[in-house]
Amino acid sequence: MSPAAAAHDPHKHSPVPPITGTLGLALFLASLTMLFLAAIGAYIVIRVTGQLSPARGTIHLPSLLWGSTAVVLLSSVTMQHALSSVRQGKQKAFRRSLTATLGLAVLFVVFQVPALHGLLTQHQKLADQHVHIYGLVFCLVLLHAAHVLGGLIPMAVVWAKANAGHYSDVYFRPILHVAMYWHFLDAVWFVMFSIFVLMA
Repeated sequence: MSPAAAAHDPHKHSPVPPITGTLGLALFLASLTMLFLAAIGAYIVIRVTGQLSPARGTIHLPSLLWGSTAVVLLSSVTMQHALSSVRQGKQKAFRRSLTATLGLAVLFVVFQVPALHGLLTQHQKLADQHVHIYGLVFCLVLLHAAHVLGGLIPMAVVWAKANAGHYSDVYFRPILHVAMYWHFLDAVWFVMFSIFVLMA
Protein backbone atom coordinates (compact mmCIF):
# COMPACT_ATOMS: atom_id res chain seq x y z
CA MET A 1 0.00 0.00 0.00
CA SER A 2 1.40 3.37 -0.99
CA PRO A 3 1.45 6.23 1.56
CA ALA A 4 -0.94 8.20 -0.68
CA ALA A 5 -3.40 5.33 -0.81
CA ALA A 6 -3.25 4.85 2.92
CA ALA A 7 -3.94 8.52 3.47
CA HIS A 8 -7.13 8.23 1.40
CA ASP A 9 -8.53 5.33 3.45
CA PRO A 10 -11.07 6.87 5.88
CA HIS A 11 -11.76 3.45 7.40
CA LYS A 12 -8.18 3.06 8.62
CA HIS A 13 -8.95 4.43 12.09
CA SER A 14 -12.75 4.00 12.06
CA PRO A 15 -14.36 1.94 14.87
CA VAL A 16 -17.09 0.84 12.41
CA PRO A 17 -16.18 -2.19 10.25
CA PRO A 18 -16.16 -1.37 6.51
CA ILE A 19 -18.54 -4.27 5.86
CA THR A 20 -21.30 -2.50 7.82
CA GLY A 21 -22.31 -0.27 4.93
CA THR A 22 -22.32 -3.17 2.49
CA LEU A 23 -24.52 -5.23 4.79
CA GLY A 24 -26.93 -2.33 5.25
CA LEU A 25 -27.18 -1.86 1.50
CA ALA A 26 -27.78 -5.59 0.99
CA LEU A 27 -30.70 -5.45 3.44
CA PHE A 28 -32.07 -2.37 1.70
CA LEU A 29 -31.88 -4.12 -1.68
CA ALA A 30 -33.64 -7.14 -0.19
CA SER A 31 -36.55 -4.91 0.85
CA LEU A 32 -36.66 -3.32 -2.60
CA THR A 33 -36.69 -6.80 -4.13
CA MET A 34 -39.86 -7.62 -2.20
CA LEU A 35 -41.42 -4.32 -3.31
CA PHE A 36 -40.74 -4.90 -6.99
CA LEU A 37 -41.70 -8.59 -6.85
CA ALA A 38 -45.04 -7.67 -5.29
CA ALA A 39 -45.66 -4.97 -7.90
CA ILE A 40 -44.70 -7.19 -10.84
CA GLY A 41 -46.68 -10.09 -9.41
CA ALA A 42 -49.77 -7.89 -9.12
CA TYR A 43 -49.35 -6.82 -12.74
CA ILE A 44 -49.15 -10.44 -13.91
CA VAL A 45 -52.28 -11.42 -11.98
CA ILE A 46 -54.26 -8.47 -13.34
CA ARG A 47 -52.97 -9.03 -16.87
CA VAL A 48 -53.91 -12.72 -16.83
CA THR A 49 -57.12 -12.76 -14.83
CA GLY A 50 -58.53 -9.25 -15.27
CA GLN A 51 -61.92 -9.39 -16.98
CA LEU A 52 -61.28 -6.12 -18.81
CA SER A 53 -57.67 -6.93 -19.68
CA PRO A 54 -57.14 -6.54 -23.46
CA ALA A 55 -56.39 -9.57 -25.61
CA ARG A 56 -52.81 -10.77 -25.96
CA GLY A 57 -50.94 -9.03 -28.73
CA THR A 58 -52.84 -5.76 -28.42
CA ILE A 59 -50.55 -3.86 -26.03
CA HIS A 60 -48.06 -1.66 -27.87
CA LEU A 61 -45.12 -0.55 -25.77
CA PRO A 62 -43.32 2.69 -26.69
CA SER A 63 -40.30 1.93 -28.87
CA LEU A 64 -38.16 4.12 -26.62
CA LEU A 65 -38.38 1.44 -23.93
CA TRP A 66 -36.26 -0.82 -26.14
CA GLY A 67 -33.63 1.90 -26.43
CA SER A 68 -33.66 2.56 -22.69
CA THR A 69 -33.22 -1.17 -22.05
CA ALA A 70 -30.11 -1.27 -24.23
CA VAL A 71 -28.76 1.84 -22.49
CA VAL A 72 -29.29 0.53 -18.96
CA LEU A 73 -27.71 -2.84 -19.76
CA LEU A 74 -24.69 -1.07 -21.24
CA SER A 75 -24.45 1.10 -18.13
CA SER A 76 -24.08 -2.04 -16.02
CA VAL A 77 -21.09 -3.05 -18.15
CA THR A 78 -19.40 0.33 -17.74
CA MET A 79 -20.20 0.40 -14.00
CA GLN A 80 -18.60 -2.99 -13.48
CA HIS A 81 -15.57 -1.89 -15.51
CA ALA A 82 -15.26 1.18 -13.30
CA LEU A 83 -15.31 -0.98 -10.18
CA SER A 84 -12.76 -3.42 -11.58
CA SER A 85 -10.50 -0.56 -12.68
CA VAL A 86 -10.44 1.20 -9.31
CA ARG A 87 -9.69 -2.11 -7.57
CA GLN A 88 -6.71 -2.53 -9.88
CA GLY A 89 -5.53 1.04 -9.33
CA LYS A 90 -6.25 2.08 -12.94
CA GLN A 91 -7.43 5.59 -12.16
CA LYS A 92 -7.80 6.87 -15.71
CA ALA A 93 -9.86 3.86 -16.84
CA PHE A 94 -11.88 4.07 -13.62
CA ARG A 95 -12.83 7.71 -14.10
CA ARG A 96 -13.57 7.19 -17.78
CA SER A 97 -15.89 4.24 -17.12
CA LEU A 98 -17.61 6.02 -14.25
CA THR A 99 -18.21 9.05 -16.46
CA ALA A 100 -19.67 6.79 -19.15
CA THR A 101 -21.97 5.17 -16.58
CA LEU A 102 -23.24 8.51 -15.34
CA GLY A 103 -23.87 9.65 -18.91
CA LEU A 104 -25.75 6.45 -19.75
CA ALA A 105 -27.81 6.75 -16.56
CA VAL A 106 -28.88 10.26 -17.55
CA LEU A 107 -29.64 9.03 -21.08
CA PHE A 108 -31.82 6.27 -19.61
CA VAL A 109 -33.90 8.87 -17.80
CA VAL A 110 -34.11 10.98 -20.98
CA PHE A 111 -35.50 7.94 -22.83
CA GLN A 112 -37.96 7.13 -20.06
CA VAL A 113 -39.62 10.55 -19.91
CA PRO A 114 -41.27 10.47 -23.37
CA ALA A 115 -41.97 6.73 -22.94
CA LEU A 116 -43.86 7.49 -19.74
CA HIS A 117 -45.75 10.25 -21.53
CA GLY A 118 -46.74 7.78 -24.25
CA LEU A 119 -47.96 5.22 -21.73
CA LEU A 120 -49.96 7.83 -19.86
CA THR A 121 -51.50 9.09 -23.12
CA GLN A 122 -52.60 5.57 -24.03
CA HIS A 123 -54.03 5.10 -20.54
CA GLN A 124 -56.08 8.29 -20.84
CA LYS A 125 -57.40 7.30 -24.27
CA LEU A 126 -58.58 3.90 -23.05
CA ALA A 127 -59.69 4.86 -19.54
CA ASP A 128 -63.30 5.38 -20.66
CA GLN A 129 -63.26 1.78 -21.94
CA HIS A 130 -62.07 0.62 -18.51
CA VAL A 131 -58.78 -0.60 -19.98
CA HIS A 132 -56.15 0.25 -17.37
CA ILE A 133 -53.22 -1.95 -18.40
CA TYR A 134 -51.29 1.02 -19.77
CA GLY A 135 -51.85 2.78 -16.46
CA LEU A 136 -50.38 -0.20 -14.60
CA VAL A 137 -47.35 -0.29 -16.88
CA PHE A 138 -46.95 3.46 -16.41
CA CYS A 139 -46.98 3.07 -12.61
CA LEU A 140 -44.39 0.26 -12.68
CA VAL A 141 -42.09 2.15 -15.04
CA LEU A 142 -42.49 5.29 -12.92
CA LEU A 143 -41.67 3.31 -9.76
CA HIS A 144 -38.45 2.07 -11.32
CA ALA A 145 -37.61 5.51 -12.75
CA ALA A 146 -37.98 7.05 -9.29
CA HIS A 147 -35.38 4.65 -7.92
CA VAL A 148 -33.10 5.40 -10.87
CA LEU A 149 -33.32 9.11 -10.09
CA GLY A 150 -32.48 8.27 -6.48
CA GLY A 151 -29.43 6.35 -7.69
CA LEU A 152 -28.22 9.25 -9.83
CA ILE A 153 -27.50 11.34 -6.75
CA PRO A 154 -24.91 9.03 -5.12
CA MET A 155 -23.50 8.24 -8.55
CA ALA A 156 -22.94 11.94 -9.21
CA VAL A 157 -21.34 12.31 -5.77
CA VAL A 158 -18.86 9.45 -6.28
CA TRP A 159 -18.16 10.73 -9.80
CA ALA A 160 -17.19 14.15 -8.41
CA LYS A 161 -15.05 12.57 -5.70
CA ALA A 162 -13.45 10.21 -8.22
CA ASN A 163 -12.34 13.15 -10.33
CA ALA A 164 -10.88 14.69 -7.18
CA GLY A 165 -8.76 11.56 -6.62
CA HIS A 166 -10.74 10.43 -3.59
CA TYR A 167 -10.70 6.68 -4.36
CA SER A 168 -7.93 4.13 -4.71
CA ASP A 169 -7.29 0.41 -4.84
CA VAL A 170 -7.48 0.53 -1.02
CA TYR A 171 -10.56 2.72 -0.59
CA PHE A 172 -13.27 1.95 -3.14
CA ARG A 173 -16.23 0.74 -1.06
CA PRO A 174 -18.54 3.65 -2.08
CA ILE A 175 -17.98 2.60 -5.69
CA LEU A 176 -18.91 -0.96 -4.74
CA HIS A 177 -22.12 0.25 -3.13
CA VAL A 178 -23.13 2.33 -6.15
CA ALA A 179 -22.36 -0.65 -8.40
CA MET A 180 -24.49 -2.97 -6.25
CA TYR A 181 -27.44 -0.60 -6.38
CA TRP A 182 -27.07 0.06 -10.10
CA HIS A 183 -26.79 -3.63 -11.02
CA PHE A 184 -29.91 -4.25 -8.94
CA LEU A 185 -31.89 -1.59 -10.81
CA ASP A 186 -30.68 -2.96 -14.15
CA ALA A 187 -31.76 -6.49 -13.20
CA VAL A 188 -35.18 -5.25 -12.06
CA TRP A 189 -35.68 -3.33 -15.29
CA PHE A 190 -34.64 -6.32 -17.43
CA VAL A 191 -37.12 -8.61 -15.64
CA MET A 192 -39.89 -6.01 -15.69
CA PHE A 193 -39.47 -5.13 -19.36
CA SER A 194 -39.22 -8.80 -20.35
CA ILE A 195 -42.55 -9.47 -18.64
CA PHE A 196 -44.14 -6.49 -20.41
CA VAL A 197 -42.96 -7.82 -23.78
CA LEU A 198 -43.92 -11.43 -23.13
CA MET A 199 -47.38 -10.50 -21.89
CA ALA A 200 -48.12 -7.74 -24.40
